[in-house]
Amino acid sequence: MEVLKIKVLGKGSYGVVYLVKTVAPAYNQIYALKSANEEYSFFLRKEEEILLKFVNCSNIIQCYGGFTSVEREQRMVYNIFLEYAPGGSLLDLMKKYGGKIPERDVNCYTQMILEGLLDIHEKGYIHSDLKPGNILVFPPQHCTRLSTLKIADFGLAKREGVQDTWIGFRGTKYYMSPESIVGEISGALDIWSLGCIVVQMITGRLPWNTCDGDKLNDKLLRGESPNIPEDMSELGKSFLKECFVFDPNKRWNASKLLCHPYLLLPEHMLPRDDRQSLPCFQQKKVLRSRNIPPPPGFNIPNSVLLERRKNLEEQRARRMISSYQQRKATGYLCV
Repeated sequence: MEVLKIKVLGKGSYGVVYLVKTVAPAYNQIYALKSANEEYSFFLRKEEEILLKFVNCSNIIQCYGGFTSVEREQRMVYNIFLEYAPGGSLLDLMKKYGGKIPERDVNCYTQMILEGLLDIHEKGYIHSDLKPGNILVFPPQHCTRLSTLKIADFGLAKREGVQDTWIGFRGTKYYMSPESIVGEISGALDIWSLGCIVVQMITGRLPWNTCDGDKLNDKLLRGESPNIPEDMSELGKSFLKECFVFDPNKRWNASKLLCHPYLLLPEHMLPRDDRQSLPCFQQKKVLRSRNIPPPPGFNIPNSVLLERRKNLEEQRARRMISSYQQRKATGYLCV
């Protein structure tokens, strides 16, 4: 299948991401195409393998498969088709807000990220590099007023409990947890990273005030954590404290955090903010990426979709029961 490269969306340590358009009769769709030279394609193939386990997950970027192409000078390149995020990354979204995001919107975005993490952890994976640059922005779904966030870039993801051959600092230093410095990698790392992201959305600044990797390591190993914003709601501060528990075995997991009272609060109970929420996502029609089907020849088997739908229904039922019990226990539900 032939694709037309429109522009470069970004470059990483081992590949390039292009905005592409499929060249096929009566088929006019756009995608993100992530490409890497064959000799550097290990991470890309690994990412494809992982992402295909998350078909139809609403807060994880969708992958439609991969293929090998022959480029200039007979160079072999491996490519994977991804859904295109017209809103860029969470960093771009923060800029549109003026740097900081109102807490009422942070509340919603945090829940979206947690929904994605729950899927990742229930499949037995750890993202290991959760940060604003790896969270992509899509048009609203399910009649919501806010953009949809999806977790992307699984190049450093690993299996829970599998011996790690990675040497040195894993991920991005500003979002790393204390235990990850000494090589202890679990789902708790992603939760710590989430807390750092929430701090950054609220303050508009990096979670730490130092750029020195050694000083940051020392802070983490001494038991320090990013400062919790003073102007945040009390329940918001409580939520972050659970993300920044030093002991990874006592840090709340994604399922428990989704039932934290902070995420169950109605909007009018959050702090007032003069800043306005962004209007519904608007982009030129040609750049929209909602409900885009896979490219020709890259269809997902129906059995995979049916299994995913069944799992989603079971998760939703469990979460509704947990949410009811949590709200009842904390007095936020009148019975």
